Amino acid sequence: MKWTYGDSVLTALADDSGKLVMKPCEVVGITVVENVAQSEMLGLAPGTILYTVEFPDGSDALIPEEALLPFAEA
Repeated sequence: MKWTYGDSVLTALADDSGKLVMKPCEVVGITVVENVAQSEMLGLAPGTILYTVEFPDGSDALIPEEALLPFAEA
């Protein structure tokens, strides 16, 4: 799925014990792995889309597209 700036999404991140926890976040940046140098540095294939997401506590993370899910507020 393609996301855009401001989209609310969910991502599964490991907590301190290694358990996956679903966390809501918002897309604040979009980066495409464009060349071999970036690919080698990040360990990802060229063309991979990464999203910078911000969490409610103000922290952020760079997450691959396939690790994000739609978020629907109840």
